[in-house]
Amino acid sequence: MIKTNWHTHTARCGHAIGTDEEYVQAAVSAGIRTLGFSDHAAYRDPFPTERMNLEQVPEYMASIRKLQAKYSGRIDLYLGMEVESYPDQWDTLSQYRKELDYCILGQHYISYDSESSYDLMKPEELERYADRIEYAAEHGLCDCICHPDVCMWSYPVIDDTVHHIAERLAQISVKYDIPLELNCGSGVRIGKREYQDGLRYPYPVRAFFETFAEYRCPIIIGLDIHDPKLFLTDEYLNRALAVTEGLGLNFLMDYDLPAAAAKRKQRFF
Repeated sequence: MIKTNWHTHTARCGHAIGTDEEYVQAAVSAGIRTLGFSDHAAYRDPFPTERMNLEQVPEYMASIRKLQAKYSGRIDLYLGMEVESYPDQWDTLSQYRKELDYCILGQHYISYDSESSYDLMKPEELERYADRIEYAAEHGLCDCICHPDVCMWSYPVIDDTVHHIAERLAQISVKYDIPLELNCGSGVRIGKREYQDGLRYPYPVRAFFETFAEYRCPIIIGLDIHDPKLFLTDEYLNRALAVTEGLGLNFLMDYDLPAAAAKRKQRFF
């Protein structure tokens, strides 16, 4: 089991279970030393199955801050969110940037609540996905790019466009010094699926990480926890690591994400 995890959700997003304290207790039991909460960020419109509501944000922040104090000396806790790159949500995103310890980017939609990243089938759709990530990096909105290959959930084949998008993301990571995440979430939990060119997990996708290895991109492992019990198994971590076996990735095992966030916020905000 890894000792640091920055990708942890809460029941407020509508597709996770357990209390905030149960996540902390399970992480402590698993030997986690540093835990970041990063529930799906709220925006102006409710989306109960995808993210918390704006009305829940103050309570979310207060709950995690209270747990920081309660568990001080046993585990280091940090308050973050998993944000999305939407230019028309700039005011909300910039406010989160100022208030939180860190932000991770999980681009689940190409534009605000439309064009799901899980449904991309065409080369131009992958390009728009990469555009959204580049916008976030250019504007200092995130400190880690989560599941950068989530766009491959429905994409049917590893083609030239896929290699091009992987290279774009690698270049973004290096240019802006933003780690990419090897995600151990639903992409490996659902098991492998049949695509036009064979059997693979929806993500992580080895072709992406081959390019990330070539560019020596910094890589963070993210457990993407939606259930406290998932801290107590290495099954999905091992599945994700098996996808990238032998690549010699540039893993940052104890990366101080809040410290990097503080420097980035000084530059941009």
